[in-house]
Amino acid sequence: MWKIPSGDCKTFQSSACQATSGKVLPDGKRAVVGYEDGTVRVWDLKQGNAIHVIKGQDGHKGALTCLACNKDGSLVLTGSVDGCAKLINTATGKVVGVFSVEDGKAKGSPDKEESNSVESVGFCNILPLVALAYLDGTLAVYDLSTQVLRHRCQHEAGLVHLQWEESSSVVSTCCLDGALRLWDARSGGLVCEYRGHTAEILNFTINREASLAVTASGDNQAKVFCLQRPDR
Repeated sequence: MWKIPSGDCKTFQSSACQATSGKVLPDGKRAVVGYEDGTVRVWDLKQGNAIHVIKGQDGHKGALTCLACNKDGSLVLTGSVDGCAKLINTATGKVVGVFSVEDGKAKGSPDKEESNSVESVGFCNILPLVALAYLDGTLAVYDLSTQVLRHRCQHEAGLVHLQWEESSSVVSTCCLDGALRLWDARSGGLVCEYRGHTAEILNFTINREASLAVTASGDNQAKVFCLQRPDR
């Protein structure tokens, strides 16, 4: 962890296992880190010690690929190559929910035997919903309160990343087929689709006003899309 602007550095040492994802919680005092062995740790940034360690039966069976926290930092959702996402209470370190869809084959992946991993996760800011993006092309939207699957939105190729809009129920996805798509999480319907890349989209971000999207692709190009939606 680096302090800005002084550049002071602090190292949080846990084991020889590789850290694969991490996020500072909204309180600025804690961070959640996921590891290659499926372990999740909640760190006290000031003291430098692990407050909670989620591993073994409570942890994932494979490497962590992604994680996200809700608006107040009370919950963290972790995704893994084991095909599951786990909901963790950051105050207690307890797993309070597990989300999973049926195993499928990864679409658009060079490794045909690759498992259907969870590639990206996220919380909706205005509704009790979470979204999971899978390598088999499934976008799964769950009700956070009941942990019931609300919608399954299928893509033609594997998903790479998802992002909820700041103040709506629209969740966007980028895909190995080179398209950026916007989905209405209330209905599960496709709102818009944007194309222009000749290779897979590796990442994207949308501004707070949800008017612009910037994409980065394997075609060595970054593009800016103006998000002109029918409902605006």
